[in-house]
Amino acid sequence: MIVSAFELFRVGPGPSSMHVVGPHRAARRFLHELAADGMLPDVGRVEVELFGGLAFSGRDRGTDRAIIAGLAGMPAEQCDTGAMARCASHVETEGKLSLGGGPSIGFVQQRDMRFVIDRAVAFDGNAMRFIARDTYDDVLATRVYFSIGNGHIRGEMERSLAANSRLPHAHATAEAMLAACAGRGKRIADLARANENVRLSPGEVRAGLLYRADVMRAALARGQSTQGVLPSGGRRAAPDWSMAVKEASPTPAGSNVLARRAAVYATAVAEESATGGRVVAAPSAGSAGPVAALLQLWRDDRPLQLDDGIVDFLLTGAAIGGMLRAAGLHHAGCQSEIGVAAAMAAAGYASVLGASNEQVVLAADLALRPHLGLTCDPAGGRIEDPCIGRNAAAASRACLAALDAVRAPSPRNGIDATIRAMVASGQRMAARPKSTSLSGVAVSLAEC
Repeated sequence: MIVSAFELFRVGPGPSSMHVVGPHRAARRFLHELAADGMLPDVGRVEVELFGGLAFSGRDRGTDRAIIAGLAGMPAEQCDTGAMARCASHVETEGKLSLGGGPSIGFVQQRDMRFVIDRAVAFDGNAMRFIARDTYDDVLATRVYFSIGNGHIRGEMERSLAANSRLPHAHATAEAMLAACAGRGKRIADLARANENVRLSPGEVRAGLLYRADVMRAALARGQSTQGVLPSGGRRAAPDWSMAVKEASPTPAGSNVLARRAAVYATAVAEESATGGRVVAAPSAGSAGPVAALLQLWRDDRPLQLDDGIVDFLLTGAAIGGMLRAAGLHHAGCQSEIGVAAAMAAAGYASVLGASNEQVVLAADLALRPHLGLTCDPAGGRIEDPCIGRNAAAASRACLAALDAVRAPSPRNGIDATIRAMVASGQRMAARPKSTSLSGVAVSLAEC
């Protein structure tokens, strides 16, 4: 399945696509299904049960607030942690919840939302069960959804996301993608644009991507200027680091300076995501830093914003990200999140530096390789440690990968082999270190 650029680049709240955006979407889908079945006016009460990683770390990551906001009908694209917190606070104070802005029901979180840590649901650990009851407390409907990463959800009887068979350029390997580009005399961005034009006009694609670029820039600016603490209690580092890198000016040979700047930019975005700010998931909220960082790095030396370059950057990154997803690099730990983010960022950056299609693929490969076998291991269940550091390292590496690739005269395609190795590594991983905080540092006690 080739994923749309608008699924890879999603506007919404941090800190986690799986623990915030997925549950938010599940709550809204539950409402829509109740409405479609004509049951919404009869609902007197809604109960929610959370399982797996959502139950263990959902409170820390804001899963409960996201579900309440979703039941209240708030669009994820307009939410940040403040908006969701205000919604949850209002519901707690009033003891009532307006379902989608319509029927009002009694809702007490301590009674109606349960974090179930002693039982699991078959098929996937990050499960949610929604139960709608009428005014007599009889069950009207029950739905089970799974948050499977990148903001995607599945219903209990759904085993895969529907593929769009109408896409003209659906390639699961770099070899096939490069062959299609060569056969048509096109750039990688052109193939991605043709895929998007299946359902959106060229103007809508352009406007949608430029809007996402603006959200990225705003998140980065907030991250650079906002002093304060992270949810864990640690201080934000990006504001001080941003001041330090401004004193260093890149030279033609100053790739290390550029890489350091990219790391600081990624840190700013990752810290903004960690505090629940509004970011662009790329491909997840926890890995939002690299693409935003390298896009800003390219724009730094261009006082007049070049919209065509921004669109090409994001389309190229989306083409690489979609190919990695189609090849099976999904649900495989941080190698399939921060690794994919690094590859997308490097590819986009290389494209606007004038790279050939082969050089773009090489940039993605060089950025992807260091993440082979990387597991998901957030300490304390928060998207902070090691997540913020991994965003910074990935952005720095992606920058260097792009700069190396554009100097390669006749690069050979090696990314398909890299992808196969990563997919195999992900298949060998146990479920616990893939996309939850149920193993490793996440469940280890700090020495006192």
